[in-house]
Amino acid sequence: MIEIPPARIAITAMTPRLLLGLSFVLGTSVAACSDGDTSNENGGSGGNAGTAGSGMPKGGTGSTAGVGGSNAGAGGATGGKGGTTGGTAGMSTGGTGGAGASGAAGKAGAGAGGSAGSATTCARWPTAQGSQSVSSTIEVNGVYDGGLKRFSGTGNLGTATQGEDQDPLFELSHNSTLRNVIIANPAADGIHCSGTCTLENVWWEDVGEDAATFRGSAPSLTMTIRCGGARSAADKVFQHNGAGTMIIQDFVAQDIGKLYRSCGNCDSQYARHVELINVDVTNAGPLVGLNENYGDTATFTDIGTSDVEAICERYIGNDTGAEPVSTGDGPDSEHCLYEASDIHGI
Repeated sequence: MIEIPPARIAITAMTPRLLLGLSFVLGTSVAACSDGDTSNENGGSGGNAGTAGSGMPKGGTGSTAGVGGSNAGAGGATGGKGGTTGGTAGMSTGGTGGAGASGAAGKAGAGAGGSAGSATTCARWPTAQGSQSVSSTIEVNGVYDGGLKRFSGTGNLGTATQGEDQDPLFELSHNSTLRNVIIANPAADGIHCSGTCTLENVWWEDVGEDAATFRGSAPSLTMTIRCGGARSAADKVFQHNGAGTMIIQDFVAQDIGKLYRSCGNCDSQYARHVELINVDVTNAGPLVGLNENYGDTATFTDIGTSDVEAICERYIGNDTGAEPVSTGDGPDSEHCLYEASDIHGI
């Protein structure tokens, strides 16, 4: 008869229960490891919950907490969404999943578009909205809006001759603007600008000595005449005595001598420049007179003419007060800058 040791018999007898408990414990631990680390590269969900134990009063502990998504959600119109809530714990002590990373904030949208451009109208020869007599020069520092009233000189300004020493109805300081004005006869010496200035929607019904005179010594100065017209100028409409550039745009003139003249015999002489853009002229002498010996230039774009003697006449100017001498007219490559296509009939 063979004897079996008691210890071996006990182990053999307990093997089913031990195996059952061992399989439970191993099964819980493995489940927690395999489900607890569920990453998402784009700010995805956090780890899932540890799997609950079964068959025992207490769930097994998840081996590791769930790991949050490895990368933040990509920014879009709004920030990308972060990972979802971490894994839920196993029954009573399951591992807690880590929270997913928050998505990065989206970038701001593109900037707003530029503001709409302002509309500009230029009605030819507008109707006067009242009248005003001017007995002493109106000084303009900044912006003067005449409300389309008709202004005329009286007293010392009640002259309509070709005298060179007359005072103007308006005198503009540097960086000033005069707009919405109708100037009637008598107009004395019209308008003087002592630096950069703008004349906008200004109309001369009967030009006196000159419609406007541009003064100042800096080459950077600019006198802009935009939207306007002039009638009945026995001599010049615009007189350029200072340095810089005069721009005449969207302008009509009729029954005039010259539209523009660079001073031919002033005490101080400069290189002067004029630009004519969208200008219609009827019954005139040369549109422009300039001094080639001082480096003057004139450019012409979209010029309508009827009964005009010449487009651009060149002179030899001086600073002695003598009458300047004409050297000819027509386009060249240095002073009178235009082509046949820039001029058309009206």
